[in-house]
This record gives sequence, C-alpha cells and structure tokens, in this order.
Amino acid sequence: MPYLKHLSDEEVSSFVKKLYKKVEAGLGKVPMLYRAMANSEDVFEAFLHFNGALGNVEIGPKLVKAVILRTSQLNDCQYCLRAHTQMAKDANLMTDEEIINCRKGLGWDEKSKTALEFVTKVVTNKGFVSQEDIDRMHQMGFSDKNIVEILGAIVVATTTNYLAHIADTPPDYPEVPPID
Repeated sequence: MPYLKHLSDEEVSSFVKKLYKKVEAGLGKVPMLYRAMANSEDVFEAFLHFNGALGNVEIGPKLVKAVILRTSQLNDCQYCLRAHTQMAKDANLMTDEEIINCRKGLGWDEKSKTALEFVTKVVTNKGFVSQEDIDRMHQMGFSDKNIVEILGAIVVATTTNYLAHIADTPPDYPEVPPID
C-alpha cells in the first residue's frame, strides 16, 4: 500500500483537475507519481511549470532525458527509470542502447559522456564539484547556461525520484532491464 495518497480525479479540486487534463493531453494519461504530487496543489503546479521549462532549454530534449535517466539510476528510482525510458522511446529520442548507456553514465558521444560524468559527480557529491569539473564542461562546449540547464534536469529528476520513493508510487510504465 502506498505511503502517500495518489489522488483520483474525484478527490482533487477543479484547479488540479485542469492540471490533470493538461498532463493527460501531453502524456496520454496522468502518471501515478503526479497523482501523489497533487497532494500539494502549489508544488504540483510549480513542478509542471519547471518541468515544462526544460522543454525549451538549449541543451535539447535528448540530453535533458539523458540527465534524468542518469540521475534516476543514481537515485535507484525504478518508477522514474520506467517512465523516462518509455518517454524517450515514445519521443524517438534514443535507441534502447543509448538509454542503457545513459543510465550507465556513458552517453552516446564524448560530449554527452562528459555531461553524464558531471551529473554523476553532482548527484553523488550532493552538488559539490571542482573547478576542474566545470573547466571540463566548458572545454566540451557547455556554457554556464548549459550547466544550469543540466542542474535543472537533475532537480526535476531528484524531486520525482524522492517523491516516488516517499509515496511508494506503484508503477504505471513497463519494467526496465537491470544494468551492470
């Protein structure tokens, strides 16, 4: 039984119903995780805005998804790995091999690998990185703006990872294979 309530359409305000409709229009359903997040209308609304902003960032949707997959792998969030693997496939952003490589922190080329190595350092070191880490990102062509965009994707993933754990959200996406 989930730790937090996952709110049905009948249990939410008219405002959250509108948010649910917006989510359903984009994803084809309201994921169970969003039903847990809806316990706080303000957080749910703010999250949707922040998450939506990632659709307009310079680093692009493929790297955003890669960052989310790597962060979710590091945070051992099976719910988010399932969801974002399916979303990456549905959007034709990545092949199955690229998805696995992103989860492993390898990326699909040297630049994406560098970004995912940075993500690994940020997540495992709770945000503490060295000047050398930043210099490496700059050397690979990432601007300060791009680094902030990567951090934004980490924030979105970490928020949903932690909520999925705390809410004990039941899966509503296909299982993903374990990685070595």
